[in-house]
Amino acid sequence: MLITARRICIVMLICAGAMLPFSKASLASDLSDAFLLDELFEVMASEGKAAIGQDNAAPLSQRELEGWRRELGNIYHARTMHAEFVAALDAALGELTGTRDDAIRFATSELGKRVLRLEVSAREALLQDEIDEMARKALMDAREEGRGSTRLEMIRERIEVNDLIDLNVSLGMNTSYAYYRGMLSEGASAGMNADDLLYLVQAQEPDIRRDVMDWIEAYFLMAYQPLTDAELQAYIDYSASPHGVAFNRAMFQAFDAVFVDLSERVGRGLGRILSSDSL
Repeated sequence: MLITARRICIVMLICAGAMLPFSKASLASDLSDAFLLDELFEVMASEGKAAIGQDNAAPLSQRELEGWRRELGNIYHARTMHAEFVAALDAALGELTGTRDDAIRFATSELGKRVLRLEVSAREALLQDEIDEMARKALMDAREEGRGSTRLEMIRERIEVNDLIDLNVSLGMNTSYAYYRGMLSEGASAGMNADDLLYLVQAQEPDIRRDVMDWIEAYFLMAYQPLTDAELQAYIDYSASPHGVAFNRAMFQAFDAVFVDLSERVGRGLGRILSSDSL
């Protein structure tokens, strides 16, 4: 089930920076709408359902596949994912009121609002295979330009200041392990134990890292294309600030809390189908 687990990792890639913190009172729909979080989680739910529901790694009958897609709809439920994330982010931020306030100031600025819209819109567009292919082709072209590609250098600086590659790889490996742990709990891991699963996930690290780097560079190149170099540099400067770094870390804590649990549920769900099929 390597393909499935890696796809789970990739659809959960997080590009933190322009998203907003919440106080407990900010669950109101008007604030959520203003911050585009409803849209983001709709996109992420679609990513998950598409990637896992279309995976042919598990030999399911048509009836099993239909049932599995229904279950995926329940697991990748955008409103539930959103609510769980908000609670986890609030807990991760804790008493970091300065970080909260600083993130709000940036995200409600003209540049912050523009960046937020670009990130969500680009992620939604990448749900289309042809757009994804175009974004990856643009990345290949930029890489071939080498140091002549100023925009790619800036994108890599944006990634580096918040350690987005390592944090996403860590998140990917955590979600992959949770997925296999869910499979194991349903007796669908071909006699493997927890140590075997850990070894299997560790062996995936190079592939996960490569997938993360390719996806995030292609995504950022596409999302930030409308920004001037000066605007992108201003965003990088915010992301590299102490509050920007602290907020990014809180974001990843929240996503880890939500998506590790979600991945284990995916593993348990598919594990039940495969276990019952083998009886």
